[in-house]
Amino acid sequence: MEGRSRAFLYGESVFSTMRMINGELRDWDLHFERLRKGIDYLYGPFSNEDNWVALLKNRLEACCQHEEGDKIVRITVYRHQERGLRRTGLISVADLKINCFASPYEAFRTEGKSVRLRTCAAFIKPHWWPAFLKAGSYLDVILAQKLFLKDHDDDLLFLSHDDTILESSVANIFTVRHNKLYTAPLGPNVLEGTMRKKVLEVAHEFFDDLMETQTTLEQAMKGDAVFGSNSVRGLFLVNAIDDHDIAYTKEFKEKFELLRAKVMT
Repeated sequence: MEGRSRAFLYGESVFSTMRMINGELRDWDLHFERLRKGIDYLYGPFSNEDNWVALLKNRLEACCQHEEGDKIVRITVYRHQERGLRRTGLISVADLKINCFASPYEAFRTEGKSVRLRTCAAFIKPHWWPAFLKAGSYLDVILAQKLFLKDHDDDLLFLSHDDTILESSVANIFTVRHNKLYTAPLGPNVLEGTMRKKVLEVAHEFFDDLMETQTTLEQAMKGDAVFGSNSVRGLFLVNAIDDHDIAYTKEFKEKFELLRAKVMT
């Protein structure tokens, strides 16, 4: 990125991170749709009229076409502006800057591994922050990790002021109680995750019911399972929250692997 861009200075950008397997971006249509909504919200409307979506998609795909093999691909879209300048009227999609960064995807590093989460209060975003906006500023997460993570913790679990589970710093969170699946409703502090969407689409095949509702930390601790979803890692079990270990039956582990395989295709 350009060193003096607002994306670099203030994290003003929209991005998405995804897997590339054998040179093919997995779940590309889902990632693009979320990028499209975020870009339109932050930088639109555009002077290209109805053609801007097709133009944007072509530009994004062109930036990735030289990548091949198995990789983690992060696409960041931003606008180069002078400091202090927020908007200058209608712009063309061609004025947007695109950065594509790829690194090796090594599934063995995370395959079958569970995580330990450490709870902390979330930095509450304003009510108007849309769930689809995956912006590039992660300062609040970095500070929270520095303050709360302990040795052997893998990630943070953000809680609302009512002590309900929101999400981790890298994943949507699901809990299972009596074979019913629960996850927090979308909102300013719960991202519209691509893997989350895929889990919701097939949940009826594995669970008796699905509810997008608030779940307290206490309810999660007394439940049968807690797992996370992330577009790169896929689904992963949570084996501990704070100092509370979570045990899983052989039956649930088998079902979880079937669910995981279903959404990772």
